[in-house]
Amino acid sequence: MDNYRTQYEKLYEADDYYWGTEPADFLERLINLKRPRPGMKVLDIGCGEGKDAVYMAKRGYTVTAFDLTESGIAKTKRLAEKMGVRIKAYVDDINTFETDERFDIIYSSGTLQYLYEDKIAGFFEKIEKITNPHGLNYFNVFVEKPFIAEAPDWDKEEKIWKTGDLFSRYTDWKIHYINESIFQCSSSEVPHFHCMDSILAEKMIYRK
Repeated sequence: MDNYRTQYEKLYEADDYYWGTEPADFLERLINLKRPRPGMKVLDIGCGEGKDAVYMAKRGYTVTAFDLTESGIAKTKRLAEKMGVRIKAYVDDINTFETDERFDIIYSSGTLQYLYEDKIAGFFEKIEKITNPHGLNYFNVFVEKPFIAEAPDWDKEEKIWKTGDLFSRYTDWKIHYINESIFQCSSSEVPHFHCMDSILAEKMIYRK
């Protein structure tokens, strides 16, 4: 891996898009709950090669996206240019990123497992702070099951979570969707299974 922190730095250097260019299904849930209007801001954490960030920009949101991989961000910018949209895309680390902006939608898919254990609490405190009132969060994370073997393409810095760990971070939010699923994946060209917890939550205005 040439000392890269993630194998995806190399995988994203290929001409084709490793994850394809079709947007994730969960984006329609977000759009249906918070239709785009001028000035509405979206943050994609761990955007990979940019397929979801670019799609949200096409739908009319103002999109910011970051990823740990330089190759991924280069392809994100290239895809945005091809699709005729503008997004703010840059290299950053989920463990240390900072921003003064506030967002109406924040999402991340397949990235939370890169959080260091001592950064998890601070990450969710930061996310709560930068989410606007009635803003939406969508996150998913891979969780451990004793009957599912470790994925063959598991990165050295990935840490698998426990069922419910993600859900417990949103006890004071309005939950629109919560799910645990087991599915087959062929991302490494070797069929294998994952278990994933997903949540879509809305930040409410609290009574005093």
